[in-house]
Amino acid sequence: MSRNSPIAQAVVPLVGEPHELPAEAVTYLQNVERPRGETRTFADKHREKRLASSLVRSGLISQEQVSEAMHHQELYGGRLGNALVLLGHLTEEQLHGSLARQLGLETCDVESLNPPPEALRLIPEDLVRRYEMIPIDLTDETLLVGMTDPSNQRAIEDVRFLLGCARIEVRLITRSTFERFLSTRYASESMGQAAAAPGESEEVDFGLELETTDFETLEFDNDSDDGAKAPVVRLVNHLLTRAVQLRASDIHVEPYQSFFRVRFRVDGRLYTIITPPKRLQRPIVSRIKILSGMDIAESRKPQDGHLVMHWQRETLNFRVSTLPTVHGEKCVVRLLKKEAHLADVARLGFAPDQLGLVRQMARQTQGLILVTGPTGSGKTTTLHALLNEINDPDINIVTVEDPVETSIPGVNHVQIQERGGVTFASGLRSILRQDPDVVFVGEMRDSDVSRIAIRAALTGHLVLSTLHTNGTIESFTRLIDMGVETWLLASSLNLVLAQRLLRRLCTHCSTPGLLPPEVIDGFQLTSAQLGQACYREPVGCEHCLGTGYHGRVAVYECVAPDDEMRNALRKGADETELVRHAEDLGTTWLWEAGIGRALAGETSFAEVRRVLNRGRR
Repeated sequence: MSRNSPIAQAVVPLVGEPHELPAEAVTYLQNVERPRGETRTFADKHREKRLASSLVRSGLISQEQVSEAMHHQELYGGRLGNALVLLGHLTEEQLHGSLARQLGLETCDVESLNPPPEALRLIPEDLVRRYEMIPIDLTDETLLVGMTDPSNQRAIEDVRFLLGCARIEVRLITRSTFERFLSTRYASESMGQAAAAPGESEEVDFGLELETTDFETLEFDNDSDDGAKAPVVRLVNHLLTRAVQLRASDIHVEPYQSFFRVRFRVDGRLYTIITPPKRLQRPIVSRIKILSGMDIAESRKPQDGHLVMHWQRETLNFRVSTLPTVHGEKCVVRLLKKEAHLADVARLGFAPDQLGLVRQMARQTQGLILVTGPTGSGKTTTLHALLNEINDPDINIVTVEDPVETSIPGVNHVQIQERGGVTFASGLRSILRQDPDVVFVGEMRDSDVSRIAIRAALTGHLVLSTLHTNGTIESFTRLIDMGVETWLLASSLNLVLAQRLLRRLCTHCSTPGLLPPEVIDGFQLTSAQLGQACYREPVGCEHCLGTGYHGRVAVYECVAPDDEMRNALRKGADETELVRHAEDLGTTWLWEAGIGRALAGETSFAEVRRVLNRGRR
């Protein structure tokens, strides 16, 4: 793995003095060549044969899958167990459970062990990466290490020789555990050094002068001295600015029993960035709460806040939420950055026929448009783009949201405030007395709101809203289950749109390739699809932070009921019949749309499989 491959390595450059080895040790290492694709010895082959036999006897895999993995191993090298995991025949946990039983070793999760600094400093980073060996603990003359390959006796002997340890105990760790270690421990150390030294992260204006001044009198834990305050300020500033630079949508500050970590969500995936000392947990959360206008004395109740940061001639808005857990307050900071291009519905990623349909329905004077999907699938972004599309001076547009994430000029936004009596239902009733042309309801979360919205759609208003369902057809049955009469639903619903976000392949490093046979068979690709395929594979570079992906691309599923489908709804048609009607309308299902994106080289088939359920579709 290259130094730049884990995303957390991009948080700050690796800095600090490297661990110095004795001159004779350096000479020894220079004279020992150990490439990553090291030739497998007879003992290695014998161990792999025993492992394969054990896995087949236990019923986890078949002999045919072993043969397939051996063929993969001949082509690409590596270990047999890793090939089985890569091909999807085994999970990493199943593989390492079998390995642990075969080798008579214990397994461990390094994240929960919280290795002491003196153990971490024993083995230099280059040796950790070369041997895939993590120092876990040091007692007297015994060093406890975790290894992805405990059978690598040469690595154990090298470390014993270099460090002069009388005894080395080995634990088995998974490769994902090793990768998490690389992306947290080294990044944590360098992040801490960056926070300890004044730098550009201090040049941040939060627009909260009074609250910032109050921080000078903030009381920390007893084991924190006053000198820790400035590094905490710099660390929080650094986290916020780096989250913006890394295109993160959320920052998760999470306390656990023995450790404390910060994760960034980038392109929909969470990555551990740092694991600061446990004693910094309360100061970091308190600093964020102060900047967000929260009550730092209240830690037993959830709180919501808003943070405004002025940085590099840009105003950034963050939504902050805290939640008490058994080990302290968990804090999530969401970046509400206004993307100018997302205001254009033509650039959201609709297929040409879908775009025409969506624009046609958005120009209707009445009816209901629903956008469905799980949390974080871009529903609000799509609806805001539609509002921007139809936003004219002669149209009265009112929204009721919780929270108001983006303010659109010319649109009246209403923020839900349940303590003040402004709920979705009450707010919607009041809005309908304000002579609106278009109403945007943030979410149809109960039967009361759904009935009011649908009746509004039948009385001369265009209503836009969201619903949490997996697809378009499920939306019909969900509304019926919520108590909406079928005749109301059939008469009011103009368009149901389901969507998901897939990570986009990095244009700087993705490479063209041939479709693997397992992909062709697994996705049941036709010869017509293969003839137009522009298949590309993720690689990883500095631009995409080593992930192989940069940004996201949307896939959509659109159903605009015709008269025949509306009649079926009135008669109480089930999902199977509704699916048939939707297919008669030429609906492209999410699974099919994802395959189309992968065949066009915009995303990978692995990403399609990860995000989308295999269609009935």
